Amino acid sequence: MRFRSTALLMILAICPFFLITEARSEEIKDSNPANTVFLRMQDWYSSAAAKWQISFSGSLGGKTGTGESELTFNHLNSPLVIVSAGAVIDSLFSFDYTYGTGSISGGRGSDADRFFPLGGGGYEFSRSESEITGDVRLWEVNLYADNRRFVDQRSSSWGMVLGFLHYEDNLSIRNGVQIVPVYAPFSQHLDSTYNFSWDTFKIGVTHRAPIIARFSYAGMLSFYPYVQYEGEGYWNLRTTGSGAFRSQSPNFVQKSTSGYGYEAALGFTYAASDNVELSLGYRHLFLSARDGTDTLYYADGTSANSHLDWVNVTRKGVHAEVLIRF
Repeated sequence: MRFRSTALLMILAICPFFLITEARSEEIKDSNPANTVFLRMQDWYSSAAAKWQISFSGSLGGKTGTGESELTFNHLNSPLVIVSAGAVIDSLFSFDYTYGTGSISGGRGSDADRFFPLGGGGYEFSRSESEITGDVRLWEVNLYADNRRFVDQRSSSWGMVLGFLHYEDNLSIRNGVQIVPVYAPFSQHLDSTYNFSWDTFKIGVTHRAPIIARFSYAGMLSFYPYVQYEGEGYWNLRTTGSGAFRSQSPNFVQKSTSGYGYEAALGFTYAASDNVELSLGYRHLFLSARDGTDTLYYADGTSANSHLDWVNVTRKGVHAEVLIRF
């Protein structure tokens, strides 16, 4: 984590070099779009929450009905280091490739089970809590129809973006404590995992406009109309005895192709020189899927299917960024 945070500081440290070499320029000059290659480094100081729910038919206490199981993960805080590289293709189009990663610590998880008898009513018969750690990764490819986006901060411009995003949270679940029906630490050591994975196409609009002198603002609003979701989990507390899950990971898999999402970003930029920009902004990402499948794999080689009702993740926070043109 310290290494990743230091990476942005190293980029910031070389900014004076660009300022000195371009001190002769009293005003920002236009760059040649055909020759512009750019590098961006961003620290996204983000927090996240994720949850999913499955439902299934069954019986409890001599009554038949519907069961629900819901997992909730909160405080999935992570300062992501995000690096982008791209180029201006011609007078209108540009593209970039982005990769980001970060470590998750201090998260809290909750696992709740509910039962709804056919005769009506319903109640929660089990709830546990746990500690969450892990990592978060993303990568994306974008094509922009807006040549001023990476060339000249002085010009007002509207543009479009088309792209593809892959996002994932890989979580470790430990130190479980039973809350319902009675409070008690788990008798066995909880050491489970759950991984959220999302793939989606992006379509969006971009806007940039000057404020005063070297300052400008920029925003982007993107919609994810077709989201594919896959979750893989390993629950280590039921790998022995009657009805045991298989001991190989994963022992349950969730899939859905019925999803959507959106992303909004707004930031303020200072043009430190012709080739260096410093930005501070806010970014909000939301992804959701529904009507999927949950497949549980048993130790005897059989499997059982449940209904994935819904799953979603939200990651948001402030980001600081450096952009360098070459």
